[in-house]
Parts: sequence; C-alpha cells; structure tokens
Amino acid sequence: MPTLHWIGKDKVVSHHQDVAYRVLEHQYGFKDKAEHSFETNSGNKIIHGDNLEALKSLLPEYESKIQCIYIDPPYNTGKEGWVYNDNVNHPKIKKWFQEVVGKEGEDLTRHDKWLCMMYPRLKLLHKLLSDDGFIVIHIDENEYPTLILLLEEIFGRRNNLGTIVWDKKNPKGDAKKLSYQHESIIVFSKNFETIKGKVIRKKKNAIEILKYAEKVFSKLGKTTYPEDIIDICKKYKLDKAIFEEYKFEYDLEKVNKEFQNWIKNQDFSGGEKAYKFIDKKGEVYRGVSMAWPNKKDAPEDYFIPLIHPKTKKECPIPARGWRNPPDTMKALLDNKKIIFGEDESKQPERKYILSENMFENISTMVGFAGSDDEFQKLVGIKLENPKPHLFATELVEWFSNDDAIVLDSYAGSGTTGHAVLKLNSENEHSKRKFILIQCDEYDKKGNLLNICEDITIKRVKAVIDGYGNAKKQIDGTGGSFDFYELGKPIFKDNENLNEEVGEDIIRNYIFYTETKQSLKRPQSKDAKYLLDNYQDTGYYFYYEKDSLTTLDNNSLGIIKELQEQYIIYADICLLDEAYMLNKNIIFKKIPRDIKRF
Repeated sequence: MPTLHWIGKDKVVSHHQDVAYRVLEHQYGFKDKAEHSFETNSGNKIIHGDNLEALKSLLPEYESKIQCIYIDPPYNTGKEGWVYNDNVNHPKIKKWFQEVVGKEGEDLTRHDKWLCMMYPRLKLLHKLLSDDGFIVIHIDENEYPTLILLLEEIFGRRNNLGTIVWDKKNPKGDAKKLSYQHESIIVFSKNFETIKGKVIRKKKNAIEILKYAEKVFSKLGKTTYPEDIIDICKKYKLDKAIFEEYKFEYDLEKVNKEFQNWIKNQDFSGGEKAYKFIDKKGEVYRGVSMAWPNKKDAPEDYFIPLIHPKTKKECPIPARGWRNPPDTMKALLDNKKIIFGEDESKQPERKYILSENMFENISTMVGFAGSDDEFQKLVGIKLENPKPHLFATELVEWFSNDDAIVLDSYAGSGTTGHAVLKLNSENEHSKRKFILIQCDEYDKKGNLLNICEDITIKRVKAVIDGYGNAKKQIDGTGGSFDFYELGKPIFKDNENLNEEVGEDIIRNYIFYTETKQSLKRPQSKDAKYLLDNYQDTGYYFYYEKDSLTTLDNNSLGIIKELQEQYIIYADICLLDEAYMLNKNIIFKKIPRDIKRF
C-alpha cells in the first residue's frame, strides 16, 4: 500500500503518546436558560482548548465509545490563517511552532505542516472511535489526495467507505484552474466487518409519501364530488346536491390515480417516485424487475415459468432467467410479493413495499445549496464558510445511531451540536450526545479569537433556548450542556505526579492506563485503596497525599477482595520478590511506574 512521506513525519507518528494528559476543568453547566456551577450530566460537552490535548483528555472516559466523528478541519487553502501549534521536539518543527501557515508558493512547507497537524489528531480520533463507528470529514481539493492516504495508513484501506461529492451548486470563481463547485466528504469506518451492510440512510421522503398515501386511502369506499365542483360550491355558496349526477365513489383505481397525480408533482428522487401504487391493504409499493442481472445465463432451474393467476397461462421469462432460485420464487408467490399484469403477456415483477424498505444505500452524489447566512444573522454570530446545519443534520443522522455520542474536534460555529439537538427534538427516539472541541484561532491580522465562547457556545445556547428577531422567532430545541477548560497536566515537567489535580483524577487515570476501561466504582471507606477488579485482577492505589506508603506484610490488609492477581501502586515495597511471585502480586512505584498513553 502506498504511504505518504513528508518533513517531520518520523517525529509525529508517535507524538500523540507524548501529548500531556490534562484534566478537564468544569466551568459551568447550561440548563433552563441559565449557567450553573453544577454539572448537568447531560452527556453534552463543549471543551475550550487545543484539540490535540482535549482529545487525549477524553481517552479515559471515551476510548472506543464515540460512534460518529464529524469534523471540518482546515482545508489548507492558504487563506484560513491557521497556526501550527504542536510542540514537537524536532528542530525543523520547532521553527513552525505558533506560526501562521502561509499560501501556496509563499510557504513551501504548507502541506508538511498540515500533515504534521492532522496525523496525531487522527491517531487519537481512531482510538476514540467505537468498533461500529464512522469518521466523516469535510475537505476540498487542496488536501483531498493526501488526506485519503493518511486515513488509509491509520484506519486501513479496507475501512475506506468512499467519498461523498457534495455539489454546492455554487462554482468557485477560479480563472486559472477548473472551477470547483463541490467539496468532498470522506467516510471511513473503524471496523468494516462490524458496519458491513449498515451504510444506509432513511429514504428522505418516505414518511411524507406514506402519510399522503394513508390520507388518500382513507377515502376508499366513500362518496364525494370532484374537487372543482367542491371549489365552485364553496365559492358561490351553492348546494352540492344540484351536482348529484357527478357524485362518485372512491374505488382503488381512483385512489391510485389521485396518489399518482400527487407524487408526480413532488420534488422527489426517481427511486422515491417509483413507489406510486397503493394496494388493497393500503400499502405503498413499486414493481422491480426479477431478471437475472449477470451477463451469463442463470442456472437451468432459474427458467421455470410463472403461471398467471387469472388466465392460467405462462408469463414471459427474462432472456437470462429469473434473479432468484425456485425456492425464493415460491416464497415470493406465497407471500404475494409478485405483481402480475392484466394477462400473461406482461413479465411479472417483484413487489417492493415501501414500509418494508425505508432505507437505501447512501449515494456518493449529494446536492445541497443551502447556507446558514440567515441563521447567523438571527443569532448574531459571524464565521466564514460554516457547514449548513440542515445538511450537517442529514450527515449526522446517516452515520450515527439514536444513542450515539457525536464528536466534533473542529467545532467552529457549533454546527454539529446544532445538528444533534435538532435530531433529538424532532425524533423522540434520538438520545444522541455531542462533544465539541474548539481552540482559539487567529484572524487575518494575527489577532487571537476566542471562537469557543464567542461563537460555538453562543450558537448552542441559542439553539437550545430559541432565537430570532421582531419579525421571526425560532423555537428552541431544549437540552443542556457542560462547558470545560483544559486544566492542569497530570504529570509535572519532572515526570512526577501533579498532586494538585486531586486523587480522584489520578485514580481514574491509573485504572484507565492499566485496563483501558473507565473507573466506575466509587471509592469507599472499607476499601479505600481499591480502584476496582477487572479480568480477575485487583487494582490498588495505596496512596496518601502527605506521607509515603510502604507495601509490606502489615499493609497487605488493604486487599479486600479475592482475585487471581493484584497490581498495587505504592511508594515503597518491602515484600520479598519470591513471596510476591507466589501470591501473584505486582508492585508498581508511585509515580514512576504510572505509564503515559
């Protein structure tokens, strides 16, 4: 498999392991239109800080638990003013630190910087993604080719699900090259075997089609007048009885005619418009060819003729045979899933019922020309090139389950949070949660901008509470979130534990580094030093803030629950090695043996 090579790659491939683990410090919870000192425990989080450090800080709680990662990283056009901000220990890379990345031709290392920025972040995002998860990335032509190779290196080529071409219906005014009117949306999975067959979406207008069909079908057997006569009677206040001769009863043919006239005039896809029939049970359906799809003929028993139910004569067989074997054809017949014509001259079709086929494959071509300009004006925020929230809502719905955690580590104007809140408000089954991360940015003059508080949070609050002006008001979605700042690192510069972060944070960190699991068990008086048991191993943190702890025969009483093995953190160990080996005790020194991840 081809791989990318660039300046600094050898130093950034493991940089995510060197990044300091920082504590997430709670600033406030937002609930019921107000900020509170307590945590809302809603699961929705907005984090202000460098996204590389923030992603690292999410690992203990969220590794392999994020089902949808939806990001819009810098496109590296040379116009965004993004700054390379990773403090990598390499002479060349140190020269880039806190520099605004320049334009093509002016900054010859522009693409190297972008790749050095993306690589460690993608490594952490890969760790956070669940086994059934998707990562969805907006990008344009500037870095599309390199990003594909980067993702295939980290996620694996097999997990490349394809690229959605987003037709924005608005060509770029570029006189030197082809005029682009699309962007790319790259989609990868964490484990293709887990998501195979699940890259689908709800048919966009299926619910609307079914509702209208139900409305029309409810007229079956009822008597009424033509619509134009009803309109005349209303307009001139006439008695409909004078038009008695025009009165008619709705039969199934008239139901279908009205339904087909309606669906013909809708702005639906061709596949949706094909569902233009209503059967006697009120089911909406379409007919699909049952012909063998391959160039070579089907096996011999795929040529058994179907008998027309009325004429009792054989119907035409497709030239290369039927699509399905005899057993399947019989099952389709028994379940009334085959449509016959008026007589035997028409080739039968398979009956697809819309309510049983509410999902379709996601197309690589998507057209969407909307923008969030009006929304930004109503809310009072301004950010260049935000993702339209209606389009973002569709993408989040396609690539996440109702109970998913959705992560956006380039939160910007908070579109992803908006999408999650919108889905939850419109679908009673949706319980999605969002995590938004936004760092400070720089304007074109080099001035520092607090995008997180001034734009991201402002937008999410407005969406929750409602927004508008004197002419137009939009109801809020409801919801809540918690706001965090990146806090102190868990290790000091001298590699010692930073005890200022608090014992709870240290306990959580140790248990995660040992097990890759979140620590759920609360600390108790009876088992003060026990972290928890996991896979037949007891984990203990024998720690006192103001004194050294010694693991010896007297202190073995800290072990409260019988396990096959014990891992004990303490300052000093006086137990004999042979004794520990016999008792399956492993000693780890505080803080030297607390490993980084």
